[in-house]
Amino acid sequence: MIELWRWEMQPGEAFTSPGHPATTFELLHVEAGALTLTLGETCRTVAAGESAVARTEIEHGYRNEGTAPLVFTMTVAELPS
Repeated sequence: MIELWRWEMQPGEAFTSPGHPATTFELLHVEAGALTLTLGETCRTVAAGESAVARTEIEHGYRNEGTAPLVFTMTVAELPS
């Protein structure tokens, strides 16, 4: 299964997701603003023009801690086991 998402988050907005199956990963690319990506207890900031790949079998989340809107695309891939 592969999904493609385009997200827009306003300043202060956040979303948390439970873990997905162990064969799932996400490719994120930030178009505008800065994304705070949380994987379990670890946080990473992904700035405009940057990308990140994350295994998402643990609780994870996305936050806009900035003062401008955040726009990013996310490809979710759940591969066969």
